[in-house]
Amino acid sequence: MHFAQNLTFVTDCDMIIINKALGVTSIMKPILTIFTGGTIASVSSGGVISPDKERGGYLLELYKKTSGDNDTRFETASPIHILSENLCFDEWNALIKALCSYDFSNYSGIIITHGSDTLAYTSALIGMLFRHTGIPIVITASNKPLDEQGSNGLFNFTSAVRLIREGRYIGIFTVYEKVYLATRLLPADTFLDRFSCYGGEEFEGVSEYRLDKPREKIIEPNITLKNEVLVVNPYPNFNYSSVSLSSRPAAVLHTLYHSGTACTDSSNGGEHSLISFAKKCAALDIPLYLCGTKGGKAGIYESMKEIKDSGINTIDHISDVAAYVKLLIAYNQIQMDITVVFLEHAAMYA
Repeated sequence: MHFAQNLTFVTDCDMIIINKALGVTSIMKPILTIFTGGTIASVSSGGVISPDKERGGYLLELYKKTSGDNDTRFETASPIHILSENLCFDEWNALIKALCSYDFSNYSGIIITHGSDTLAYTSALIGMLFRHTGIPIVITASNKPLDEQGSNGLFNFTSAVRLIREGRYIGIFTVYEKVYLATRLLPADTFLDRFSCYGGEEFEGVSEYRLDKPREKIIEPNITLKNEVLVVNPYPNFNYSSVSLSSRPAAVLHTLYHSGTACTDSSNGGEHSLISFAKKCAALDIPLYLCGTKGGKAGIYESMKEIKDSGINTIDHISDVAAYVKLLIAYNQIQMDITVVFLEHAAMYA
């Protein structure tokens, strides 16, 4: 059975039996629960869903009532309270600042409740900044307000609590009907609202052994986001002259087609050519990065060879979402050299 399907959770009774069998008397440290808003902390009135700050406490009440778990202690905080589609740097900075203010050794784990629209982005951010954490941090969300039929919010939150209570796994996870590595989560589709994972499988290439110990600390997480990264997504007949660089972003991330390609046709004055756009970025001293390049024994397409020969920077084996977040961190930290150390550090998103 695949590892992701093998994540099992012990019940309260199981924990008591285990402790008695081992002759151990222990009190579990509290779980820090950080509410940030989103559907899981919203109410529906007149067909309009709006954030409600009282929903955090209601979620905990529902959990205790339905789980029968009266042992787990929760400490709560709410540094922001928004619908996640309104997420900007100010909200991310408030969340980072809040997390950095806590001594994680005082907690058995941390749960961050969040909106589903930008769940993948915040998951990647927390997954990269706090990857070294010695406790599990779980980000979770809901498809509908808690009181609506078909809501998975309570199920997701209960699963997050149980993952922490089991005490077997360390790292940053996202729980939404499944357990995902936070940096590999992809946004939900707009038809079925289903999340997926970069690479296909939730824990592809990750052994259970890697999840029972802290990861290497690469960067101090107490950064402040202020420098912007522009994302450019290609499509047929895309005209690069429509891309304004007047705001002088710190960097530009250019995604590619699934074959690791983009248009390099220099006709029509090069307005459809990535190569021409790369020269425009270089003239303005704005770093350009490609996400999704490919290579291998089968070779590469001639368009990709042109792109590679042009010397454009690449961020490989990473989703568009994670690449965007990685660049944001890279260009808003002052702790290390960007191109030599940080962006080449594959462990940032593994």
